This record gives sequence, structure tokens and C-alpha cells, in this order.
Amino acid sequence: MNISNSIYSGVVGWSRLQEIILEYKKSGIYILVDENTRELCLPLLKAKCTGLEEALVIEMHSNESNKTIASVEKIWQQLVVGNAVRNSLMICLGGGLVTDVGGFAAATFKRGINFIHIPTTLLAMVDASIGGKTGVNLNSIKNQIGVFALPKAVFIFEEFLKTLPTRQKLSGYAEMLKHAMIHSEELFEKFIILNSHEKVCNEVNILESASVKLDIVNSDFTETGLRKSLNFGHTVGHAIESYSQKYDSDPLLHGEAIAIGLICESFISMRMFGFDKNDLKRLANLVSWHFPHYRFKPKPGDELLALMCHDKKNASSSQLNFSLIRKIGEPVFDKFPGEKLILESLHFYINLEVGFFV
Repeated sequence: MNISNSIYSGVVGWSRLQEIILEYKKSGIYILVDENTRELCLPLLKAKCTGLEEALVIEMHSNESNKTIASVEKIWQQLVVGNAVRNSLMICLGGGLVTDVGGFAAATFKRGINFIHIPTTLLAMVDASIGGKTGVNLNSIKNQIGVFALPKAVFIFEEFLKTLPTRQKLSGYAEMLKHAMIHSEELFEKFIILNSHEKVCNEVNILESASVKLDIVNSDFTETGLRKSLNFGHTVGHAIESYSQKYDSDPLLHGEAIAIGLICESFISMRMFGFDKNDLKRLANLVSWHFPHYRFKPKPGDELLALMCHDKKNASSSQLNFSLIRKIGEPVFDKFPGEKLILESLHFYINLEVGFFV
């Protein structure tokens, strides 16, 4: 399966998007947005493309707590009211929340209608919109319900990044850093040298990062092998993200939690496979430079381990399955570090309180 030819950007992207809109205009176009993309991104889309005058705009709230089956049901209901049919088109205009939920709603409505993604956040451009994963959370646990379903196309337009606050850009930067670590020393070194989310936040670097994921997805679409390497940093990261959703009034963004996960899982990799201590130091210092140190409540270990038990990679709840890294550019998967080492990795991160690993 080769999905690379469904990714568009720049002038060519706007031209192809216009073609698709005109192709589906008669059968009905539905645009899923959140409150932010409705205000900041939808006007640009309509200014760039004709044929959207009669499109039904469906709005969902941007908070992660709305990534639920209830939100999907509301989208389905509005599709019914709007007389959507099997050959209608849904445009998912937003970040990872919109692309995950919108893709799932489209893939399951009438057993599947066509949809495209126009990611408007850096995180969605390099990760969430690519690869065909859709879904929602269940009981605050990440992505428990979902299906693999490919969008008809993904459009990456740098113009939308101008609407992003710095914190959202950093969230995407963490996923780009993960791609660099599992891909090559050369790409990882670029992040170390540039040491700036602004300097990597451009079309060339975005497409380079997205291509890392694309190459892996093309070789293993349904995640039976190599695609699992994309979960590096995510077993710990997803647990921390869910933990923060429960306890914090201003919860961590996905990428902020994954940045912590990268440190913890690199520490585990050092202990299990001899991952280079100097690379762990470079990673920890890079993350500490860009992200504020997250403060857990006292003794969070048991609760975080319980959250990890729900991770989708686990074959059983008694064995926590990790995707790790032997060295930069050499990821490994289906590894079982055990609870003691996982807790040690969390302790390692917590003790980076001063910000840098020396």
C-alpha cells in the first residue's frame, strides 16, 4: 500500500483541493471544525477555494475531553439532518482531535463516506492526519475505540501554522523529534543543532518528518510490525497525558506528554539495550530547554502503571508492551521492561527537576 501520493502541499495542494471540492459539490460537502478553526482557518479555506458556499459546517469543541463517542454521535446526527449520502465528502479542518474524531465519524457513517484532512496544527501535519488511524477515547483512556481508514487526501498548508500559539507548535515539535530519533542520526542531529521549534516549523521540515511516518505506514499499514516503532515515547506519554487530563485544570497537550515519554523510554532503552547515555543526555537537555518540567502529584507510579495497562499494544494486561530504541535510527518493538524499570524511568524524569541532565 502506497499512500504517499495522497499527500499534497503548496500551490499544487490548493489546486488539487479545488478539484476535489468541485467533484463532490453536488453530492454534498460537510466541514468539521472546532471553535478555533471555524474562526481562524475556515475563512482562509473559503477564500482559497470556491464551491463551499453551501457546505454544512459542523462544529465540535476542541477540548480533549470531547474526544468521545458522544461527540461522534452528534456529528452523525448532523450528517443525517444535512442529508449526507454515501458519496458525500467530509472535510476535517483542524488539529488531531478533529482529524481523529472526524475520520472515525466519516469512516463509520453509512459504512463509510469519503473524507479528507486539512490539518491546521503542526502535530496533525506530521502525525495525526497521516496513516489512517481514527478514533476516540473511552473513560479518559487514549484512543480505545477506532478503525483504520484512509482519507482520500491530506493537505498540508504552511499558512495555517500562522494561527498557532507557541505551545501548540511545541506539541508538534515533540512528534517531529520522535520521528528524528527513530529515523536517523542525521535527522536527530539537525534538531540538536537547530535547537528551535521555529526553525524546524516550515514546509520542508514538516514534509521530511511526515515522510518518516509515511514510509513506515506504507510498509505496515495495520501495525503488525514496524509501524509499532511509531509508538516510541507513547506508552509512558499516553499514560501521563491521561493522568494530566484527570488532575490538571490546564492539562498537558499531547506532544508535551510525549516529550516526557521520550525521555522515560530512552532511559528504559539505555538500561535494556545500551542506548547511548550521551544521546539520552542530549535528548533530556533539548526537552528541558523547550518544555516546562511537569510536576506530578506525590507517588504517581501505581496510577500511571494502571493507565499503561490499557495501552493498545498490550497483548495482556499483565505485560506492558513498549516500543523502544536500541540506538538513534534503530527502533525496536514488542519489548517488556517490567514495572520496576518503568518506575525507575519515571523517577529519572522527576529528578530532572532543575531542568538539565548533567
